[in-house]
Amino acid sequence: MKKLAIEDIYTPTDNEWDLIWKDCNYATYFHSREWAQIWNVYLKGKSYPCPKLIHFSDEKKALIPFSVQESFKGLTKTYVSSPEGTYGGWISDDELDVPHGKLIVNHLYNEYPNLLWFINPYDSLISKLNIKPTVQDQTYAIDMSAGFDNAYNKWTSKKRSRVRYAKESGVVVRQAKTLSDWLAYYEVYEDSIRRWGKKATTNYREELFVELFNRASNNIKLSLAVFENQIVAGSLCFYAKKHAVGWHAASLEKFLRTGMAILLAHDAFKDACDNGYSWFDLNPCGGHEGVRQYKKEFGTIELAAPVVNIEAPFKKTLNAAYKLVNKKAA
Repeated sequence: MKKLAIEDIYTPTDNEWDLIWKDCNYATYFHSREWAQIWNVYLKGKSYPCPKLIHFSDEKKALIPFSVQESFKGLTKTYVSSPEGTYGGWISDDELDVPHGKLIVNHLYNEYPNLLWFINPYDSLISKLNIKPTVQDQTYAIDMSAGFDNAYNKWTSKKRSRVRYAKESGVVVRQAKTLSDWLAYYEVYEDSIRRWGKKATTNYREELFVELFNRASNNIKLSLAVFENQIVAGSLCFYAKKHAVGWHAASLEKFLRTGMAILLAHDAFKDACDNGYSWFDLNPCGGHEGVRQYKKEFGTIELAAPVVNIEAPFKKTLNAAYKLVNKKAA
């Protein structure tokens, strides 16, 4: 029997990328061409899509949704498995086995000296491969396969009571439909950034939310909590074939006691379940213990989501020099 091998690697067409992503059972929104394009626009070309399609000798294929990010004025290029620290790695509409996985991993390690790969916790093949080196991390997800009621019963009683309280208080959840809705959400986000202070791990500009709105995508949904005719909170979710994820959320400090954020979560989870999604992902917690405890109260389970970060010696030297200069300047 002929040994399995990689026969060809080339840049896929947009249509090839879209079709493989659409049909892949373990794909997340972050593997999509749309996600890569959003960051290409938002970062003004500093991140750009560079996908690779691998063809194997058994006629199966795998797509790697790379983006390239340049640093140090173009002196280095890092191949990022998906922009903005989100799940990446290969996707396929074929059933891949361990030999395919080993060939892909060897290709990644041999051809991309600067590689940042956030491993996809929903690809069952990953657990059968010995991928090193990695930085260990976890994501927190709700298994929707047994239905919403089953998932909701795993919430803490405190969380369920907050849902009831929000409804009784008059909080209403609706979908954002206009650019004005999205800009109102951005104002809520600005209030959250102020409240979080130095604990905030990101601070996105308004242009990102405008770009998300302009996509008019069925895979992007912004839900808004309205209280006394005012938008007081929002939750931004993304969708793939079987995977839904809450990527961004914000609330006005003045109305936190209304339970609006918990009601938004409730409605997002139920909507995902009603529409046949198997998983609702709450994402990793960024090392914040309080965030981890908050997510566990929704009855989530922990899924391993390690990170591969490989840097060539030249990039390591540049990074060290950059840190030294900044330290002296401070």
